[in-house]
Amino acid sequence: MSKSFLLIAALFLEGAFGHPPKCFFGLNPGYTCDTASPSVRFRFDPQMNQCHSFIFKGCGGNKNNYETPGDCGLNCDVDLRSYVQCPLGFPPVFDSRGNSQCSLEGSETGEGCESEDAICTNFNNIALCCNRTVLTGFQDDNSATCPSGKQRWQIDGTTVLAKSCDDVTCPEGYSCNVGNFFSYCCEN
Repeated sequence: MSKSFLLIAALFLEGAFGHPPKCFFGLNPGYTCDTASPSVRFRFDPQMNQCHSFIFKGCGGNKNNYETPGDCGLNCDVDLRSYVQCPLGFPPVFDSRGNSQCSLEGSETGEGCESEDAICTNFNNIALCCNRTVLTGFQDDNSATCPSGKQRWQIDGTTVLAKSCDDVTCPEGYSCNVGNFFSYCCEN
């Protein structure tokens, strides 16, 4: 394949989907080696539009592999002004007229959607009716506080989220809990 075709394809992917091509690489935990120890790393999941943790075995892997959730976000988080999607990739809730938008003013209070199952969510220049259960479940998972009232494990002020407890090694003094959509570490 020609280099110019690959460059054009990469630019199309980034422009069309709002993420650099490396952010679309699937989970690759790498392999165990003598030169590096396993560690918790972070990858971007384009289907959920979210960075989450995984156990990196130390060597290999791919470029969708970041040391902190902040690094992952800087490289892969989408600019909401150019790409609008309800949390975790869920589609918006449409009203009886086939409309999914709501008033930007209504997004301050969450009001403005026809369905009680939807909440008006602001995305800077547009507001959409998003699934209320998904939004509140995601906000609960992403909270800095565990249901017990104790602190969640955070790096640089960002709660560490994983798809399952198998994908994260909690620091000493923390244990893994399964949330609505993600697993997270809570202080013991």
